[in-house]
Amino acid sequence: MTQFEKAVLAVEGGTLHTPTVSTSEGNVDYFNYQLAVHHFNLKLMAKGLQFKGVKLKDLKAYYGLTGRSAVDCLKQYEIIMQNYKSRTLLN
Repeated sequence: MTQFEKAVLAVEGGTLHTPTVSTSEGNVDYFNYQLAVHHFNLKLMAKGLQFKGVKLKDLKAYYGLTGRSAVDCLKQYEIIMQNYKSRTLLN
């Protein structure tokens, strides 16, 4: 089980509290926000850009991604995003 999956289960179990993410339209699910930001980062990493404070190695460890490059990891990451979104739609 990846760190991301453990965090989602901990929030659902009530043992972990996530920060509130507010927009002008109201609050947003923290994990949807996190997935969106990391998706943005991975897409740009796949194009060759780097970020200060965000490393591919850390994203790979947190989400359980495998592959040598951000291009390889991006495909796997988008599957994780789809799975999370379909999971939240069921709840």
